[in-house]
Amino acid sequence: MDAARFTFTRAGYDAVGVREIAARAGVDPAMVSRLFGSKEALFSVVADKAFSLEPAFVGPVDTLAHRIARHLLGPIRKSESEAFDEFAFLLRSVGSPVAAPILAAALHRDFVEPLARHIGKKDAEERAAMITAYVMGFAVLRAGLGSAAIERARPQRIVSLLAAAIQTCLTA
Repeated sequence: MDAARFTFTRAGYDAVGVREIAARAGVDPAMVSRLFGSKEALFSVVADKAFSLEPAFVGPVDTLAHRIARHLLGPIRKSESEAFDEFAFLLRSVGSPVAAPILAAALHRDFVEPLARHIGKKDAEERAAMITAYVMGFAVLRAGLGSAAIERARPQRIVSLLAAAIQTCLTA
């Protein structure tokens, strides 16, 4: 699994084969196929729970926006030796016609649906989808494109602005 996470995150679904994953893991490609069945199935296993922000969901709804914003302003993982980078995993494979539906299903199942349950309103899924749009847009701008404006700004100011936008989705 570590080899698959690393390889998919570094190169994306379409640029990776079972042979590369097996080589990184130090096993025969037949073993990867036997364990997972296909590259697509292995990618699905990696995507499973990749997009959980559960720690940010813990606590009252009235402080949820602030918790999510603080989480998003946390450290950006750049080192190969650090933990799995869910954002890079998503960004490098979202253009794949095979990977995109897997990513969409995982994001919905592991982020949008738990967030909607936490929100608990009649239109909670719509609200959760809009919050997800803020989260993804912020992640693209900050981690994917390296926004100098965000990095130069006072962290408290960014958290305040982002939390206000997310709070609007919760209460408007």
